[in-house]
Amino acid sequence: MLRRSLLASPFLAAPLIAVMPARAQAPWPDKPVTLIVGYGAGGATDIIARTFAERMQPLLGQPMVVQNVTGAGGTIASDRVAKAAPDGHTILLIPNAHAVAPGLYARLPYDTAGDFTALFFAGNSANVLVVPAGSPDRDLAALAARGRAASAPLQTGSAALAGWQPAHQIMKEALGLTLEHVPYRSGPQGQTDLIAGRLDFMVSNVLEVAEHVRAGRLRALAVTSPTRSPLLPEVPTFAELGVTALQADSWFGVIAPRGTPAAALDRMHAAFTSIAGVPEVASRLQTLGLIPAPMEREAWQRFYLAEVEKWSAVPRRANIRIE
Repeated sequence: MLRRSLLASPFLAAPLIAVMPARAQAPWPDKPVTLIVGYGAGGATDIIARTFAERMQPLLGQPMVVQNVTGAGGTIASDRVAKAAPDGHTILLIPNAHAVAPGLYARLPYDTAGDFTALFFAGNSANVLVVPAGSPDRDLAALAARGRAASAPLQTGSAALAGWQPAHQIMKEALGLTLEHVPYRSGPQGQTDLIAGRLDFMVSNVLEVAEHVRAGRLRALAVTSPTRSPLLPEVPTFAELGVTALQADSWFGVIAPRGTPAAALDRMHAAFTSIAGVPEVASRLQTLGLIPAPMEREAWQRFYLAEVEKWSAVPRRANIRIE
């Protein structure tokens, strides 16, 4: 009886509880982190992903593996990450085409604004309109004049969502063009056809085509950025050529499933930021045409939501909808 009373006493119970070992939490990451890319190998998104991923293991203690999940303009990859366990082991690198999807598709299996949380903003990059080296179009005015006079639509292509790209829509409206789109799984696949003369033009990320332009395989007519690209400084902007509506950089960023622990997000953000600051990496990304724009996670989250609202409105205004 006395023993039972003593054990029940709060004065004796507290020390007994105090010496009990705390339950250890599982370390993070306890397996490789998968960085999913919604486009094929060799494209801008893939190049950026691999530049970061190959340097992650010393910082995280686990490798970061890039996985290309192609199809449906990146929405298959987005869906996979939206439905992944929010444990910090599955993340997604996106271009701003990701923000267009909710305005283009009547139904998506995920909520673009609500199912993700922002992790790291990689930076901005210009898009550029390119034609084959053998094209008769020496400038944008010549391309537009030929397109308006032709009896058949101009042939273009991209890995864009469901064969639709905001730049194409703006060119139709601003230049009075009729276009026929050829879909590709990645930008480089389309550029191969463009170099061979099977397409009239493409609007591609400068990261993907600058080497082709410098090598004389493609001719650049205009860039979409507000100012000229440092990668192709001789190429005018669309705004300089009078197409002010087509003035926007591409951007790239990393997102994770909603509910991913803040500790994992903070650690990955710190790792990405550290790698971006390595001179060799910064030089490589700038050579590719990516302009860093450091953001804290909270700022990237606000920017991400604003971009989803902005870009999803473009196909809605054009009354373009994919069922």
